[in-house]
Amino acid sequence: MTDPRAMANIAREIDTVLGADKSKISNEILMHELPYTKAVFHETMRLNPLLPKNVRQAVADDVLPDGTRVYAGELIGYSNWSMGRNKSVWGLDAELFLLEQWLPESQFKFISINAGPRLCLGTTFATLEALETTCLLLQKHELRLPPEHPVAEIMSPMTRPMKDGLVAVVTPRKTNG
Repeated sequence: MTDPRAMANIAREIDTVLGADKSKISNEILMHELPYTKAVFHETMRLNPLLPKNVRQAVADDVLPDGTRVYAGELIGYSNWSMGRNKSVWGLDAELFLLEQWLPESQFKFISINAGPRLCLGTTFATLEALETTCLLLQKHELRLPPEHPVAEIMSPMTRPMKDGLVAVVTPRKTNG
């Protein structure tokens, strides 16, 4: 909601693909025909991962991609929050909300919920739920932050809930395609 251009582009994509008919929403359409909306979801998760810190335990001796040896039983901690802002991966503007890096999509850049053989089992379901909710809301409504809305205060470093929730101005959409 902080990027009016992105919000307008999502609404345009939803209007083009679905129109105002919520019965057209299907898993196939959500996963394959809404690339811009999906890119917004991924970029939001990159900058605001649900789990900003993670720990794994090696089940066998292994070597990480950078050559670091890990032995069975060792714990490996990493920060999804920091990795999502890593300038060597995302470029000098890693702190910015930039959708273009998700078009085309890359599973291994979307580390917020792991990747490859350690991909979260709920990834597809969570993505579908987020995209469906976005479509249902934006087919009928416009959402924006109220004027002079303060930056949300994060309560817990583990799952990052907002202290006072997210205040939004919701109005009916004037057109739907």
